[in-house]
Amino acid sequence: MKITVKDLWKSYGEESVFQGFSTEISPGEITVLMGRSGCGKTTFTRILLGLEKADRGTVSGLPEKKSAVFQEDRLFEPFSAVSNIRAALGKKGTDREIRDNLEAVGLLGEVLLKPVSALSGGMRRRTAIVRAMMADSELVILDEPFEGLDPETKERTMAYVREQRRGRTLLLVTHNREEGEAMGGKFLIFKRGDGDGRED
Repeated sequence: MKITVKDLWKSYGEESVFQGFSTEISPGEITVLMGRSGCGKTTFTRILLGLEKADRGTVSGLPEKKSAVFQEDRLFEPFSAVSNIRAALGKKGTDREIRDNLEAVGLLGEVLLKPVSALSGGMRRRTAIVRAMMADSELVILDEPFEGLDPETKERTMAYVREQRRGRTLLLVTHNREEGEAMGGKFLIFKRGDGDGRED
């Protein structure tokens, strides 16, 4: 089922984030959401995730099961990468499967057992990505997920996301058009203010 956004309005006090925004997100496809900083992309994703409420308008067709990578990694600092993902998965999946997924994005050996507070920003980012991709979800929202990764690591991690998507609907928020093209997504240009999202 398509995710249909109709006439969405959102303001914080007197500051309008967007007005009358409408678009559709196709099921089982990759949609790349682009737009300049501050245009409301992250606010829009938070509405889709149920973390914010729109002032007006409707969103229909949202699947019940959703996972996300936020701009902040939102990890349990004292836990290892494996334990962070285990906490999100509950009883689903084995520790071996978790390790295999982490190794697929280049996290190897002792790194997997260290508290994530001791890891580099790029390692933490990849842990958050694996957590979202391993989750039992129908919609995956990735907000600037590859930010700060070096080119080789980024390419490897994007390949992992493409492989692990497994036909799920994926919404990628990025400033980098090359990332969207590499992911093979359909572009949706998000503009602050009035009107529909523009496909490109």
